[in-house]
Amino acid sequence: MPKLFVKIFSSLFFYVLIFSTNILFASADKIIISGNKNISETTIRSYLPSNFKNSDPDLLNNFQKNLYSTGFFKNIEIKVTDNNIFVNVIENPLVNFVLLEGITNKGVKDSLYEIIALKENTIFQDFKIKNDIKKINNYLNKLGYLKNDVNYEIKIIENNKVNIFYNINLNNKFRISRIFFIGEKFFKSSTLKDVISSTEHGWWKFLSNFTTPYEELINSDISKLKKFYLDSGFYDVQINSNTISILDNNYANITFSINSGGRYTLKKISIIDLTKFLKKEDFDYINDLINPLKNNVFNFSEVIKVKNFIDQYLNNSNYNLSLNIKLTKLNSNNLSLDYIIEDTAVKKIIEKIIISGNNITDDFVIRNSLSFSEGDNFNQSKLNSSKEKLIGKNIFKNINVSEQEIKDGQTDDVNKVNILISVEETATGEISAGAGAGTNGATISGSLNEKNFLGKGISLASNLSIGTQQILGSLTYLDSDFNNSGNTFKSSVFVTNNDFENASFENKIIGASIFSVYEIYDKLFIEPGFSVDFDSVSVNSDASSTIKKREGDFFTSKVSYKLFKNTKNRDFNPTEGYTFGAGQGLSLISDISYINNSIFGSYYNEYADNFIGSIKYKLENINGFNKDIKFSDRLFVPSNNLRGFASRGIGPKIDNDFIGGNYSFYTTLSSTIPNGLPDKWNAITNIFFDTANVWGVDDNSTGDSNMIRSSVGLGFSWVSPLGPISFTYAEPITKEKTDDIEQFNFKIGSAF
Repeated sequence: MPKLFVKIFSSLFFYVLIFSTNILFASADKIIISGNKNISETTIRSYLPSNFKNSDPDLLNNFQKNLYSTGFFKNIEIKVTDNNIFVNVIENPLVNFVLLEGITNKGVKDSLYEIIALKENTIFQDFKIKNDIKKINNYLNKLGYLKNDVNYEIKIIENNKVNIFYNINLNNKFRISRIFFIGEKFFKSSTLKDVISSTEHGWWKFLSNFTTPYEELINSDISKLKKFYLDSGFYDVQINSNTISILDNNYANITFSINSGGRYTLKKISIIDLTKFLKKEDFDYINDLINPLKNNVFNFSEVIKVKNFIDQYLNNSNYNLSLNIKLTKLNSNNLSLDYIIEDTAVKKIIEKIIISGNNITDDFVIRNSLSFSEGDNFNQSKLNSSKEKLIGKNIFKNINVSEQEIKDGQTDDVNKVNILISVEETATGEISAGAGAGTNGATISGSLNEKNFLGKGISLASNLSIGTQQILGSLTYLDSDFNNSGNTFKSSVFVTNNDFENASFENKIIGASIFSVYEIYDKLFIEPGFSVDFDSVSVNSDASSTIKKREGDFFTSKVSYKLFKNTKNRDFNPTEGYTFGAGQGLSLISDISYINNSIFGSYYNEYADNFIGSIKYKLENINGFNKDIKFSDRLFVPSNNLRGFASRGIGPKIDNDFIGGNYSFYTTLSSTIPNGLPDKWNAITNIFFDTANVWGVDDNSTGDSNMIRSSVGLGFSWVSPLGPISFTYAEPITKEKTDDIEQFNFKIGSAF
């Protein structure tokens, strides 16, 4: 009986299987496909929903959507007749070739071929033509070609293929004529021009990338302006609009509309611990971080920086907490800032870091700028600070950093997330050139720079400056994240030839140097370094016997370091902050050994509207061991630190030669003042008081006095249509009869 049951069951199962298979194939046979030439039926059927039923209109609709989403088809018709499904398709043609006409520059043409979507052997779709035209226009706009005409022609050929012809009528290349800032902007236009990257065109900037008006650059400028205002106390700032106004076939103006609002002070700062977890020592530490912000002008970057420090402290202390900030207006001039500490209900763990968009830049360049890695606790503050570091590299046009929850990785107390980092790279090469002339001679200069060499985040810079008294050439390598350490490494080779009018000798130096910069504490840096050079000194026939004794070739090697604090709000034209530091250099393995010491610093303060005061100072000495130091190592005071006197025009002197000294110092007190000129002139006027001296020679060849030289004067600088122009008039107050006086100083061009 059991054997009979098994036999009957097996036969029944076989017939059921055959019946089901017949039904399945019968159902498949009810789908009748037509119109396809290059796309197989198997491919089309593969887009059927897994739960397909021919009687369900929603599933048929999904089937049609799935087919359209492939881009293979121009038209798809699906009809149901007598339980049969008829699928009729019209395929999109295949692109045979694409031709760009009207562009003669091979580099530009190759770039356009790269960015367009419709290429050889791609599926043609009508909407992609419009997108490609937009891409072509955007790229040409970036190069400065505005209002171009881009037309296209599509020719259908056999085998359902097309040829595409783009005809580009290229307009003239536009340059920025003027940059205007309108509205309640508070700052002078000259100050705001220093903030943005865009710059007005001039003959000395004919190779600059920043004199071209294009949308991406201007959007970047808006971001820089907003950050500048937020860091200067303007919590309500609004950059309302920007416009590019075409003047003629060559020039355009850019206008930024700004409403700065009022300037705020951080009057009240609080720590709000909603968790009640923090201990007294925690509050003491955090209070030490936030106290410097109290009663100071609101600076958003500093607020975020303190937040990052607190976040780091909480993480290092193994607190699983979140930190947020809340800003509240107390009145029209004061803000309240709350650092709010909350419990993180669910812990987030970073599963993966997914980087995209970096076609040139290596992943490690991006990863080394991140404050987190796989397996770390997720922290929004670290996410924000990492983005700021990436922006600071200045090699990306756009950066998006976000989190993505992993649905399969959730538990009651732990969530897993992926970090998505999407970047859009920007052009990192730059060529520039300039020329200058003035009372100290004429200069022409040029440079070729690359900020992302081989995609490694490395900066390479080559510079050449040829002047009537000095020739300089250098090649510099800079890695801001050397060996994944987060520290800066810099090396350079250089050549210089000095032939000054007030010296009867000429020297040629070739050398190399390496330096590294470490931030050992907040804004406190140490810069160790090593350099070597070969100095060849040749003396004129009419030089004194003392100077003729210094003729010859010399080898010098030096180890050095600098320790300095830098709190300036920006490197160029700062308005607040200070620097203070000391340095030392020691040359032992040299033809002439010496020790060099220095103390230096500066201070900036905007004490009233349009009045920015500054103090700069430096005290330095250099002394040889057993031998007198060579002339090229002796100290001089730069002419811009002692105005009213010629360059290398004070200090020890033999006959008509200024030979420098073993000791020097200078102090410069300066303040900008209103000059009554329109902002659009971009003119700056300042008054100054300079003091300085160079004295002491180890060979006792001259007996220069220790009199302190001083001067008072007026300076004026203007970015004119002819180029940057600088005038200085200074009246010496104290001087020596041997000094070389230069009351009026004039410079034009980019040499200053």
